[in-house]
Amino acid sequence: MELLALKKIFYYFNMLSISLKIILGFVLICMIIISLMTIAAIINRPKQIQQLKVYEQKLISISTHKVSEEHYATGRNWQIYVFKDIYEGVTLESVKNILSEEKINWREVNKSHLIGYDLDDKIEIEIIRDIKTKAIIVKLEKDR
Repeated sequence: MELLALKKIFYYFNMLSISLKIILGFVLICMIIISLMTIAAIINRPKQIQQLKVYEQKLISISTHKVSEEHYATGRNWQIYVFKDIYEGVTLESVKNILSEEKINWREVNKSHLIGYDLDDKIEIEIIRDIKTKAIIVKLEKDR
């Protein structure tokens, strides 16, 4: 009975034009690749979170000023994991000095926005001073 069903599937598949077979094959290969990337992102997530927690623990000296914190995944197939912490009552320079103990390349976008990149751990650090609330927003991103 199973052999008969398989023969019917092959019969209908052989009736399709070559262009439709190519499209179906391409769609199938794309779905397999996307599935594998999603599985890899899920497997690597605990490692990403662990590396981001190390950086977050460096900010423990100003944790009493923490107002809120968010953790979320973003990007294609959720491969980028982000920690977003908001602090009040601290300065942009004090946060930069605390995080500068590691080898971080800093780039100043403007006076209220700094971007740093740790080449060893591949972590992007973004420090923003919110003009309205005078809060400091620290975003830690780990890509793959």
